[in-house]
Amino acid sequence: MNKKSFKGLLAFFIISLFWFASPVYANEQVLVEGGSFEMGSHYCEEEQNNSDWCNDEIPHQVQVDSFWIDKFEVTNADYRECFVAGVCEPEVLHEDRPGDFNQKKQPIVFTTWKEALTYCKWRNGRLPTEAEWEYAAKVEKLGGAHWNQPYGVGSPVSVGSFEANSRGLFDVMGNVYEWTMDWYGPYKDEENQKNPLGPAKGKNKVVRGGSWDSLSHYLRTSDRVAKDPDLRYSGVGFRCVKPKE
Repeated sequence: MNKKSFKGLLAFFIISLFWFASPVYANEQVLVEGGSFEMGSHYCEEEQNNSDWCNDEIPHQVQVDSFWIDKFEVTNADYRECFVAGVCEPEVLHEDRPGDFNQKKQPIVFTTWKEALTYCKWRNGRLPTEAEWEYAAKVEKLGGAHWNQPYGVGSPVSVGSFEANSRGLFDVMGNVYEWTMDWYGPYKDEENQKNPLGPAKGKNKVVRGGSWDSLSHYLRTSDRVAKDPDLRYSGVGFRCVKPKE
C-alpha cells in the first residue's frame, strides 16, 4: 500500500469512528395503538377566518390501525449507515453553512421525498401517512419544540433535546418538518374513514410538524404544508413507521 492510499484509509477510519461511536437512534420505535380521532382542526375557521393558508384542515373522523413509529427523527448518523450499506444516496449539505447541518445527532435534511422513502424501506418500513402522523402527534402533551430561529443563521438541534410528547416521541413539533406518504390535496368528504390515504397522484407531498424556522401558528398538529417531493429543504426531515404485525 502506498503512502497516499494509507492516508485515505486512515481518514475513512477516523470519520467512521466519529459517526458511529455514539448511540444510533434508528431502531428505537414506539408502538402507537390504533384508534379513532378527529383529524383536522377548527382553528382556521375560529381564529383565521378560513384563510387560504389553513382552510385545508376540515375536521373529520378517522380510524387508524396500530403501527410502530420512530421515537426520534432520522439523524445524519442514521442516514449515513444506509449510505455506507450502499442503499441511500450521499448526504447533501448546506452550500453556505455545511457545518450547521452535518452534526451526527441532528436530523437529516436536504433529502428528497424519494430518498426519505428509500431509507425507510431499507429499514423495512415506510413514511407515515398524514393520518398516522397526526394521530401520533395529537396528544395531551405535545412536547418541547425548537422553532422561530432566523433563517440565515438558525439550524436544527440534536434530536431529543427537548421533552417528549405524551407518546414518548421527540421533536414532533418543530426542529424539522417531516415528509409523509401522502400527496397534497383536499381531504375526502367522508366521515369515519379508515386508514385514509391522500390523492392517488399530485404535484406536492405533505410535510407536517413545523421546523426550526417556523412561526408558532405552523407548530400545530393539524397544520398541513405542501412541498415539492423532488426538491431539498433545510427544514424538512423525516421519521419512519411500520405496521404492527
